[in-house]
Amino acid sequence: MNIFIGCGSEIVEDKFYKNSLSLITKIASLDNVNLVFGAYHHGLMGSCYDIFKNHQKKIIGITLNCYQEQLDELELDETIVVETSMDRTREIYQKSDIMIFIPGGLGTHAEILSSIEELRTKEEDKLIILYNDDFFYTPFIKEMYWLYENKFNSKNISEYCRIESKEEEIVRLIEKEMEHLSDGE
Repeated sequence: MNIFIGCGSEIVEDKFYKNSLSLITKIASLDNVNLVFGAYHHGLMGSCYDIFKNHQKKIIGITLNCYQEQLDELELDETIVVETSMDRTREIYQKSDIMIFIPGGLGTHAEILSSIEELRTKEEDKLIILYNDDFFYTPFIKEMYWLYENKFNSKNISEYCRIESKEEEIVRLIEKEMEHLSDGE
C-alpha cells in the first residue's frame, strides 16, 4: 500500500511537529505500507523519510528536475524526476493508494487542491485525509465550505476527503482502506 504523506519541507512549530512525528511513526509501524513523498530531506518531509527508513519501508521519491541534486542524500527504492510541480503532483496522485496531508505550506496546499480536483473529475474512490491537528487546516476547511455554501462547488469538502484530528482514527482509516483494497484484488 503506497501512502503519500504531504507535508512541509520547512521547520514548523513544535506543536505541529511533535504530533505529526507521532502520527508518521504510527503509520510507518503498520505492515505493508510504503512511503510516497516529495524527495526533499528537510523539515517534516525529511523527518517522514527518516521514520519510514528506520522502519525499513519502501520509499518512493518524486521530485522536480531542478531539485535532483538533493537525491544524493536519500536512499530511495524508486525515484521519479519530473519537470514541473504539476507533473510531480500528478505522479504523486497516481502512485498513491492513500493520501494524508499533515501541516505544510503552499506546496502542500496546492497538492491538496490538485488531489481533490483529480478525485472529483475522475470520480475515483481514493482516500484523502486532512490531519487537522490543533486546527491547522480549519481556515482552509472553512474556505472550502464557504465555496460550497455559495454554490462555487457542488459538494462540500467532507465529500472528497476525511478531516481528522485524532491519530488513532487516521490509523483506523488506513487499516480499513487496506482491508478494502486487499478485498478488491
